[in-house]
Amino acid sequence: MGKKASKRVTLQITPKKFERLKWDPGLGERKTMTDYLATALRTAIYDGQFADGEELNQVELAVYFGISRVPIREALRQLQAEGLVRNIAHHRTVVSGLTLPQILELIEMRAVLEAHMLRKGAPNLDKTVLRQLRKICDETDILRDYGSRWVVKNWEFHRLLYGDQSKSMVEAVERIQLNVERYARQAGTAERQRQAAAEHRQILNAIERKDYEKASALLERHILHTGEEIQHDRELLGKRHFTKRSGGRQNRPMTKS
Repeated sequence: MGKKASKRVTLQITPKKFERLKWDPGLGERKTMTDYLATALRTAIYDGQFADGEELNQVELAVYFGISRVPIREALRQLQAEGLVRNIAHHRTVVSGLTLPQILELIEMRAVLEAHMLRKGAPNLDKTVLRQLRKICDETDILRDYGSRWVVKNWEFHRLLYGDQSKSMVEAVERIQLNVERYARQAGTAERQRQAAAEHRQILNAIERKDYEKASALLERHILHTGEEIQHDRELLGKRHFTKRSGGRQNRPMTKS
């Protein structure tokens, strides 16, 4: 669905934006067309395929998916209720975004919560789970970009660390992770990905040594590193924007004649 129609739309709506639907089995299940569309758009937004403020054009989406605009509108209403999109003038829908302070606050919350959950859950992790964690580390070592597969494997690693904990706590962490992951991917570099993979192994090594306090501290630091990377990326973008607006000129201090 969408391949043939995609040739008739602009470059905004392309198969790449929905590529995760092809290989992630968890996204294939749906009850209605509206549910499928909401899942496709939600996943694309969380994956960073649509930028903050980017328009989700109903006509182009309808042509791409080969359907009428009715289920498109219904799916967008779902996303609006979730806070992922908002309506602006002339019945247009755009992706909602988070400010840098909001992103950093969410990351700090996640770091504290996950560190606490690891301290509680790590002592109960058995050899089977530890082998699974090791396997995920091996798999992420060969990934070379912050694509959807990294996102999925990264979440699998973090989720396994908690063991059998409160469903509400796990869901709270997942909501935060979903909301900030797109910004981590936008700011991500190959070097940061290698660091993140190495940090996963350090956390796992501490757990295997039964040094759960150390593992908890490493996990908290690992998550906060993400916030630092995003903040650094935003600062660089701000400088580039300023330079572009000023025509590349730098303000120079006045000299006495």
